[in-house]
Amino acid sequence: MKIKLSVDRFGGNDMSRTIVNDLKKNGVEFTFSRKASMQHFFYSINHRNHRKFVVVDGQEAYLGGFNIGEEYLGNHKKLGYWRDYHLRIKGEGVFEIEQQILKDWEEDTGQRLSPQHVHTSDSNRANYQLLFSTVEELEQKVIKLINCARTKLTIATPYFIPSERLMDALISAKEKAFQLIFYCRTIPMPGLLNHLVILKQRNY
Repeated sequence: MKIKLSVDRFGGNDMSRTIVNDLKKNGVEFTFSRKASMQHFFYSINHRNHRKFVVVDGQEAYLGGFNIGEEYLGNHKKLGYWRDYHLRIKGEGVFEIEQQILKDWEEDTGQRLSPQHVHTSDSNRANYQLLFSTVEELEQKVIKLINCARTKLTIATPYFIPSERLMDALISAKEKAFQLIFYCRTIPMPGLLNHLVILKQRNY
């Protein structure tokens, strides 16, 4: 079995060298993603790869917000109960997700690989669109999707500090008199930065 594991360099800062060496010793191909550049340090640590994907045998994929760690199982004294969303996808969309994973892998390791294109005949079909982008591109795409909404708009995000353009798009959408559902975290995680973010987003 071939296993590739890419971990956000900033978020995985607590991973010990022992754990990384154990993974490699047992055949796991491992890399840290988007390592910090000393030449452009502050830009590079903000230009993180925070995607959370899993692809299994080219046939099914998982994506969303789940972190992997015991502290997210509800037993951490400071974090307490933790809630995240993850999606399980089968069908042609799996190929797109694996393409993006391997694109990121090539960026971090220089190793170019081809995804497995496994055709499936899943009868439980649904329409969805996958967006892979940087922050700058993402805002443009999200505003376009908001403007295209006609009857219902559901947004789930852990943080909400919108730009003026994004806020204008949401207000405009609400004025269309269709259903707007918003899920956003209001209880901060431990740490000064997370408290400041929650205080800031209360302005909206």
